[in-house]
Parts: sequence; C-alpha cells; structure tokens
Amino acid sequence: MENINSWLWKDVEIVDSTNNAVFELCKQIKKPCIITAREQNKGKGRRGRSWIGYKDNLFMSLAFYLPLDKLGQTVILSGLAVLNTVKYFCPKVDIKVKWPNDVLVGGAKISGILFEKGPDDFWIMGIGVNIVAHPKQNQTGYTTTGLNYLGANTDRLAVLKRFVEIWDTMTEDYNRCGFAKFKQAWLDNAFKLGQKIIIKQENREQEGVFRGIDDNGSLILEQNNRNIKVLAGDLFDIRDKKGE
Repeated sequence: MENINSWLWKDVEIVDSTNNAVFELCKQIKKPCIITAREQNKGKGRRGRSWIGYKDNLFMSLAFYLPLDKLGQTVILSGLAVLNTVKYFCPKVDIKVKWPNDVLVGGAKISGILFEKGPDDFWIMGIGVNIVAHPKQNQTGYTTTGLNYLGANTDRLAVLKRFVEIWDTMTEDYNRCGFAKFKQAWLDNAFKLGQKIIIKQENREQEGVFRGIDDNGSLILEQNNRNIKVLAGDLFDIRDKKGE
C-alpha cells in the first residue's frame, strides 16, 4: 500500500468491483483509502446497471468519512471534480456534467460515478473514467468516448493522481467556505440547463424544464409553471424520447 496525499492507496491487477474491494479495506483500516484496478469485471452503475469496463481504463473507489446530511452536496462535487480532471487533459473539448454527476464530452459519456454506503460512517465513491477504450454506447443509450480518443495520450494512474489533487483541493475549500460557489460552478457546466428534459425513474417518467439544483443537489424541474424537486433518476434530452 502507498500514499497519495493523505489517502492510503492500493492498486491491484483485477477485481470484481473496486467499490467492493475498498469496502473491505476500509472495514479493516478505518481510514480514508483508495482502491484502483487495471481491470474490473463486475463494475457497478447506478440503479443496478453494470459499468462496462476495458482493461487500463480508470477504475477507482474512494472510501471516506461523510455525514449523511452532506451526501447530496458531495455527489454534486464529485461530478465537478471529474469534469475538472477531464478538462485538464482535454481543455479544448466541450465538457458538461449531466445531473447528478455523469460527465459528457460532446454529448458522449466519458465517466460515471456511484456512491454506496461504506462501513460505519464512511461512504464509498466509485468512479470509472474511459481512457484507452470505450463501448459504442452505455446502458442508458448515451454514446461514449474516452480521453485518449480525444487526444489526451495519458494513462489511468496519471488521471488518478490528477483527480485526487483536484478532489482534495476542492473538498478542503468546500469544508472551509461552503457549497455556494461549487453549486454555481456545477450550474455553469450543466448539461441541458434551462431546456426541456425528461427524467426517467424506476416506474415513471417526468417531463419539464431543467431549472437548476437545490442546496442538497436535487434537480429542480418546472412543470406547468411550478417547480418540483427530483431526488433521483436519469436525465435525457426531450428530443431523445420523440426521436428527433
């Protein structure tokens, strides 16, 4: 095991899921820790989906103490941190964060993030970033892309270390100054903000205009001249439903 900043870090050849692996490590050491793997064969996505991964893409999971009342804001921070990481390697491309924390480049998904409860008061943040390869589309129908396809010429450990630097700086600032400026930064880079969208949930779909997020990271959806809060779901351009 090595150190990256204040994190204990373990890099392995292959795992089923880095989220599962970091849960077990955190349970043993009870300290903030990171697991990365060259290969992951049972990666997890949101809402029970799998994360399709190719060898030498970045598969990482971070376990850290997180009060439950900060979870929603931290989910928003996570997408912003990955967006800034992608911007570092690909500064000239069109990068957006899709609520709550997917990162898109030119409308194609390059990263996904999954939060799961860890041991005790720890939470696990699992992140996948496409670097050397990517599927044609993901399970929600979005096309995908990868850093090296975009000209980055990098590798998974370089992306890991840059992300940790960005994450540590961002969370230190957040703990000192609060959520407001990060919320605004997220909104400045939000996919489909102010446009008609559809939110697909387990047993329903909701349409409306995407008006922003609240201070807990919930999506604000305008329907019939009133705003409602959406806690979870998959965001799509309304045109995707209508086949335009």
